[in-house]
Amino acid sequence: MARIARMALRATLLIAVVAVAACGGASEESNRYITKLTAAQERFQRAATKLGAEPTPTSTPRQDRQTLSRYADAIADTIAALRAIDVPSEVVAEHRRLIAAFTTWHRDIQRFIAAIEQPTSSGLARARRRIAAATVTFNESARQAGIDIDAKLGT
Repeated sequence: MARIARMALRATLLIAVVAVAACGGASEESNRYITKLTAAQERFQRAATKLGAEPTPTSTPRQDRQTLSRYADAIADTIAALRAIDVPSEVVAEHRRLIAAFTTWHRDIQRFIAAIEQPTSSGLARARRRIAAATVTFNESARQAGIDIDAKLGT
């Protein structure tokens, strides 16, 4: 769990950095967008950081599943925040891709939680492989959406 949270945090940090970099010379609409996008990302970062510290060597599987559930809730909150942002017309497609990355990540986390609810040794191994691959996909998708937003709103 901690590894998943750290990887997601890295991706969101990158998006926030890219978004902030886009501020120079941008329009007022773009600046408002960047501010709201950054705020949504920072809220997610704070939640991911806090939740990433919860699994410990002494936490029970039940506690770890509850942490994962709260992590899924943080992703859902981020999706809602991203959907509520007024998006400049030049980055609508890129913003939708960012939302899609979080939406897919949320669904992947929920599947992982379901898989570990009643684990079998082969099912747990398969779930771990799938969540590892999903983490890579999320990181790349979110990173690319951030890069594309920056390119369109660039300095």
